[in-house]
Amino acid sequence: MPKFVRYALAMVFCLTVVVVAVYAGARTSPAVVPVWQPEMYDVTEINTRQQGLDIQGQVPVILEEFGEAYESLNDEIDSAVATLIEGSRRIRARSVALSYEIFDTNEVVSIVISANARAVTNRTTVLSVNFNPVNGNLVSLTQVMGRDITALAEGKIAEMIRQDPATYYSAHSAPPTGQAFYLTETSLFLLFDEFQLSSMPGATSQIEFELTNIRRFTLPHASYHMSTGRYAIRMIPLADVVRELGYEANWCPVEREATVYLDGEVVIVLRDGQNNYKLNGVLQRSLEKAPVLRGGAMYVPISFFDQILPLTAFSIDAHGNITFITYLGRD
Repeated sequence: MPKFVRYALAMVFCLTVVVVAVYAGARTSPAVVPVWQPEMYDVTEINTRQQGLDIQGQVPVILEEFGEAYESLNDEIDSAVATLIEGSRRIRARSVALSYEIFDTNEVVSIVISANARAVTNRTTVLSVNFNPVNGNLVSLTQVMGRDITALAEGKIAEMIRQDPATYYSAHSAPPTGQAFYLTETSLFLLFDEFQLSSMPGATSQIEFELTNIRRFTLPHASYHMSTGRYAIRMIPLADVVRELGYEANWCPVEREATVYLDGEVVIVLRDGQNNYKLNGVLQRSLEKAPVLRGGAMYVPISFFDQILPLTAFSIDAHGNITFITYLGRD
């Protein structure tokens, strides 16, 4: 065999080996991505006194192996613990017992830290540290949900008060913004300190939002119109929006009524040109404009969605697009 042929075959063989090796490496050596592992927590025992306050219990510590963010996350934990201890001191507690729970969804890790303060009136307070398990960045409730759900939480609280007025404060002072929270694979839980929502002792209160029952829909600016008259009001196509939010809608031409259903049950009845709304069979207060027909569709004023439709809110962006958010879960 000529020398140049042997040389060419040797080169082909070497290239083949390299290609196979690279391919095999790509197949057997996936990229390593840092992930959250609960065993990175180290439990620190606490048993000390600060200015007459007996502090006991456990707090979590994130180890250095987690990555660059471990120090800043530990600072957040320390800050939460300090806030809970200071709150116990303000009510002149004799002792405070700290405890914690960890909730990990692979997308958000929530460390919920509770302080049970022993005073003339015992009280439990709670804070949370929530972060991304890959990069360690802190995440807020709005970031987790992709939308401000303050209005939904306030609606849920109002619903709780209506259903059990003997237990809950009629005028609570617990704004949902800034409350502790944690996430599971199926639900979001907002946590409230003992006595924030109710005068009944019973540790912390929590409000659950099943994630599958939170619905969002963005209506483009071109899909609604402004009413004529003294005041320009955004008039929204009722059926288009409620159907996207998970409701059903039906139009009765004889009665000239639109009915909104949820799971086969009537929620709201609206009549063309009549400025009141039947919610669960009861006439509600009027809004700034009656429903109107246009192009075969019923349009309602935008305030219908945060004042009449249960547990619904909306926001309007700089381009006039409207994003609606609702919670379909009913207690």
